[in-house]
Amino acid sequence: MVSSTVKEQQETLILRCQSGDRQAFMELVQTHQNMVFAILYRLLKDREEVEDLAQEVWVKVYQSIRKLKSPGAFRSWLHRIALNAFRDRMRQKGNQIAFSLDDSFQMDNGDSIQLELEAPGLLPEEELLQGEWQEHLEAAIMELSPSHRAVIVMREIQGMSYEEIAYAMDISLGTVKSRIARAREKLIVRLSVYMKGKEEGKK
Repeated sequence: MVSSTVKEQQETLILRCQSGDRQAFMELVQTHQNMVFAILYRLLKDREEVEDLAQEVWVKVYQSIRKLKSPGAFRSWLHRIALNAFRDRMRQKGNQIAFSLDDSFQMDNGDSIQLELEAPGLLPEEELLQGEWQEHLEAAIMELSPSHRAVIVMREIQGMSYEEIAYAMDISLGTVKSRIARAREKLIVRLSVYMKGKEEGKK
């Protein structure tokens, strides 16, 4: 659980971003870029594409952060932007994003920002994937539909609450619960085949 002090510091940082503080925005990127990389990596698995899409996510955050009414909802709001970017990429598969990691982004009002995102060497979530069992788990997750994959990543890997997931995906709480239950059922079926094979191999 995030401490009240840390939460207050983050909300202050977001308020600074909303006031146009560019340095505060860069601090925001540095604080949350691993989370953005982690969720996109779980959805796409292509590291180069993830880096491009993460850039687009932060551009959208920069464009829209003044519209965020509740700084305390930033984490869920950021997940929503990341998921929308993923959906857009799926709809426009094959199109190239217009921003690279080294490009500066020119706003309509003449402002520009330059995001220098440092791709993590090995994400904490990636470390969990080392080993034979983790490889099969990862394969099973990737076989899920995008909607089921998204909820299972946010719930089981990102540790988000049902309410946060509902907000991020713009769906009802009941839909979140049913999708998670369905995703878990599919993972159990997929992984039970693997476990059965392992048990038979010991005989």
